[in-house]
Amino acid sequence: MNGAAWHDGVEEAAAHRVPGSPAQRSMLLALLLVAAALRLWDLPHMPYTHDEISALVRIFPTLGETVRTGVIAMDTHPPGVQVFEWVWTKLFGMSEAAVKLPFILLSIAALFFLYRFAFAWAGGQVALVITALLATLQYTVMYGQIARPYAVGLFTTALMADQLTRYLGSGSRRALVGFAMAAVLSAYTHHFAMMLAVFMAATGLFLVGQERIKPYLAACGIAILLYLPNVPIFLGQLGQKGLDGWLARPTALWIPEYLWWLAHCTWAMAAAWILLLACSAALKIRHGGTTTPIWAMALLWGLGPLLVGYGYSLWRSPVLQYSMLLFSFPYLLLGLLAGLRHLPRRWMGALLSLIVLVSTATLIEVRKHYEIFYRSRYEAITKGILEAASTPGRAALVDTPDEVVRFYLQHWHADAGATPYTNLRDMPADRVDSVLRATDASSVFLGFTPGSEPERAAQVQAAFPFLLERHDLEEGQTFLFGASPAAARRDDHTWSSMATPEAIQGNGWNLDPDLPLHADTATRGALRRWDLTGREFGIALEIPVYQISSHDNDVIEASMDVAEAHGGSLRLVAELKVGKESRFYRSTGLPATRTAGTLVCAIPLADLPGHGHGQQLLVYAWNEGGGVARISSVEVKVRSGNPWLYGFFQPLKGPLTYP
Repeated sequence: MNGAAWHDGVEEAAAHRVPGSPAQRSMLLALLLVAAALRLWDLPHMPYTHDEISALVRIFPTLGETVRTGVIAMDTHPPGVQVFEWVWTKLFGMSEAAVKLPFILLSIAALFFLYRFAFAWAGGQVALVITALLATLQYTVMYGQIARPYAVGLFTTALMADQLTRYLGSGSRRALVGFAMAAVLSAYTHHFAMMLAVFMAATGLFLVGQERIKPYLAACGIAILLYLPNVPIFLGQLGQKGLDGWLARPTALWIPEYLWWLAHCTWAMAAAWILLLACSAALKIRHGGTTTPIWAMALLWGLGPLLVGYGYSLWRSPVLQYSMLLFSFPYLLLGLLAGLRHLPRRWMGALLSLIVLVSTATLIEVRKHYEIFYRSRYEAITKGILEAASTPGRAALVDTPDEVVRFYLQHWHADAGATPYTNLRDMPADRVDSVLRATDASSVFLGFTPGSEPERAAQVQAAFPFLLERHDLEEGQTFLFGASPAAARRDDHTWSSMATPEAIQGNGWNLDPDLPLHADTATRGALRRWDLTGREFGIALEIPVYQISSHDNDVIEASMDVAEAHGGSLRLVAELKVGKESRFYRSTGLPATRTAGTLVCAIPLADLPGHGHGQQLLVYAWNEGGGVARISSVEVKVRSGNPWLYGFFQPLKGPLTYP
């Protein structure tokens, strides 16, 4: 298609509010209804995500405080969405449905503008296929349900692309105003949306004719002036570098994993993608190449943010996440699927039905979106706290951001004074042990989320040995442990091995043959202990990880009962090695003020590259300095992993054993 032809197509599409034949408009309406159904499903029971709560706890009584403290001091996003949420919650409250609804509606409206944009540049067939994908992919469904900048940024950038197209086709002053407004809104919504807006505006310089360039430049200038008040905030946030505290730099697997997630982590959806891309390529070759503007949009608008984010994350500080590419994703689709403009219209009904069927089915059955997304770890933890408060003899321990718990107690109108709990976040092991020894409870509720120490479950179970309940959630778990056996007792350990001076259970133990034993005459039966006094090592277990764990998200837990130690030099070490190279190292020891106790050390395989595959586990006692050290036992267990631990963005590791 030559330059005049694409200009004709843009002008024709710009002349219609909803371009396309009656059949195409009917298909568009059906796709928008599907998109609405997937995003609005059971809206009253749709829980908040961590992202949403992090914004809601930064809403202060006044707008000025919200901007100064909630944005400038505590956030890395522009203030637009935070300001909107301040206004919106003042008017409509903080119920999940009320807060989420405008974001869901904007995510649906974005599909309409993207359809109109794609129709102008690549025809109705391409526009409908892109709409079908964006209506049903987990990518757009999930981010459309989250009250954060993602749905808003998708809407504002889609509006900007649409209004730029309509200005090119009609020269409408109204479209130019809409273009400038959308650019400003994008810049105040998200930094990656602002980047895309800059790319769009720069592309427009080459597409706008000479007779319209001055009004266009004036509109761009006004947009820049309206953004100037945010420049100091932006520079301050830029100085914060990135998300080093919790986000890793992208590896060579980042893009393949992103593509697999776009395929819903299943070959059925991957086959649908391959079919679409192959058909587009074949039709493009047969009927001629893609126009220059579409290539510019695909490369600059679609691929540019990915390359910038990837490079910034590698060479400065990690920022790249799937959410940041949501705004540019539709324009990458435009370039990849532009060849489908030559697809016969009679095939469109069947093709769209296939896309919707496969994408929706895999969204629900493979990705388990509604099972995972609608089961909040924070709600489960808060419910556990409330249940513990009303159950005699039960204590509540959590390891989670405290502001989240306080938010939910207030959100549910619970009496914080009548719902005692102990937050273990960042609490050292000896203090956790003191908390457990100080309680007179007969059972303990434990709930934790990412950022907690991997030993939490093992630490609590060392004091309350009987597992009564366990529930796995996305990025969270809850447990109920008891001090005495019960009919509901469960065991979630899949492998264990223990060594004591009296007996060894399991393989892989290496004990120095001359390791002396010390008889504790103060105990009944004069229990014997290993005596490491005067030596550094002497007790170790070494075994391949594959022999003890078969699931990626398992947790290896080691514990050591210390009968006597002085000087704080005795440590329990858990290590993963490949040959002589250490790939993971973790240790724990008694504080100098303690002479006895149980040491616990854990390895969360879910968080390690390769999940421990091909590595050797080494667990040992290290008595640095050779001080007095007497050990009763060492035990190593494997706790079955949470298969839905990272269920939003990774393939599910299996069905839930502990729903």
